[in-house]
Amino acid sequence: MTEIVFLSSNQGYQTDREQTVADRLKADRPDVTVRVLSPEASGSLLTKYKLKFGPAVIIDNRLEFVGVPRYRMLLERIEISKRRATAPPPAPAAPPAPKPAAPAPPSAPAASVGSSQQT
Repeated sequence: MTEIVFLSSNQGYQTDREQTVADRLKADRPDVTVRVLSPEASGSLLTKYKLKFGPAVIIDNRLEFVGVPRYRMLLERIEISKRRATAPPPAPAAPPAPKPAAPAPPSAPAASVGSSQQT
């Protein structure tokens, strides 16, 4: 089951909008788990995701949005996250093909020393 976590801002910024989006998501999508964390509970997760303030949205333990997204954008990202979870992992990249060795430069003919003298 997909889990969406709304991290609240340390400063209480956009808490009403965050709660509105979370409530709408709970009503429209019973197949997902939605949690809204208080500013105090959000502190450690904000630090984990290298954020100082918030708000933020985490979908399946992956930071997806900093700020509160538009509802449609959030729904699209949930679907992408679900597809990502069911897709097989990518195959490892093949190593690059070795380059063929460059041909040796043609050797210069050896000059005979002292065979021709000028008079």
